Amino acid sequence: MTPSLSPAIARFPATEGDLPCRAQGCANHNGVLCHYVDRRGRRCDTAWCPNHWATVGGIVYCRRHAGTIAAIGYFDHPSGMPDVDNRAPSLVNWVGRDLDAFVAATLVQSATQGETFVREPVVSTHADRSGGRRYERCWKLVDHTGLRLVVAVFVVEGDETTIRVRVGSGVVAEGVPPWIERHRRGIEVTEETDRGQRALFYAFLQKHIVAAVRANRAVDQTLQQR
Repeated sequence: MTPSLSPAIARFPATEGDLPCRAQGCANHNGVLCHYVDRRGRRCDTAWCPNHWATVGGIVYCRRHAGTIAAIGYFDHPSGMPDVDNRAPSLVNWVGRDLDAFVAATLVQSATQGETFVREPVVSTHADRSGGRRYERCWKLVDHTGLRLVVAVFVVEGDETTIRVRVGSGVVAEGVPPWIERHRRGIEVTEETDRGQRALFYAFLQKHIVAAVRANRAVDQTLQQR
C-alpha cells in the first residue's frame, strides 16, 4: 500500500476556560492562562480567549510569549526560558524578521568568490560582557576558512527596549523602536504615523548596515592585496 502523502492536519486546541480575556475591548469570559513558565518558575498570569491567544506546538500562549517561543524555539533550554517580563527575544525576532530580506541581499551582493551566505533561523542566547544574557539574530558570510562577516541584531538583558546592530566586531547602530517608545510613554498614533515612524527606524538601521558592510569589505580587500 502506498503511504499517504497528505500533509498533517493542523488541529485547533480543544482548550477553553472561564477567565475574562485580557485583550482590550474583549468581553469574552472563555479565556485560559498563558502556559509560559520562565527559568525561575514564574508563570505568565494573563488569560486570553480563542480570538486573542496564540499557539505554538499546540500550546496556548499570550501573543507576546508566543513570540518569545517562536524566536528561540520551544525545545528545552539548558538555562531555562527567559524571564516572564523579558521582551528581548520577541523584539529581536520581530526586528530581525523585518530586516531579513534587506540584510540577506546586502551580504549576498557583497560576497566574494568562495563565500556562502548563512542565515541563522532562530534567536540565539549568549552570555554578554555586561553579565546578563544577550539575545541575537545573525546573518553570516562564511568560506572554507570559517566566518568572514557577520551582521547581528541583538538586545541585552537589563536594556530590553534598545535594539543594537553589530557588523563584524563592532556595534554600528542602536535605538529604541518608535512603537516601544510610544508604548512606554502611553502615546497613541494613527496607522499612517505608525507606518512612517517604523519606516524611518528601519531606514536608519539599513543605512548603517550598508555603510558598515562596505567598510568591512574594503578592509578585507586591502588586506588581500598586501
